[in-house]
Amino acid sequence: MENLSLLIVSLMLFIIAYQVVFVLTLDKKRKGLNDYEKLLNLRDWYQKIADEACSSYIIDSVEKRGHEVIAQFNALNANLIEIQNQHRNLQEQQKKLHSSLLEEQKLLSEYFENYS
Repeated sequence: MENLSLLIVSLMLFIIAYQVVFVLTLDKKRKGLNDYEKLLNLRDWYQKIADEACSSYIIDSVEKRGHEVIAQFNALNANLIEIQNQHRNLQEQQKKLHSSLLEEQKLLSEYFENYS
């Protein structure tokens, strides 16, 4: 009977030791999973920050290029206004030259009529 009780006590100690080891193993795996989840969260955060930085860079470069294009359009607009002013001045000069040519033609016609 003593051997049986000793065997039962030994078996119970073995079961308790096995349960403790099992609980410790599960605890380590749970901590490992928590660490893995933290790493996944950090990776997601890093990707999010990298995407935001990339988006910010793209927005800044597009904004810069937009300002350059606007400056070019302003320069082209100024050139267009200058060309329109020159065109207007040339039209006025052409009208004056045409008027003076008509006047000269009229005077020449009168001159030839008087001497014919």
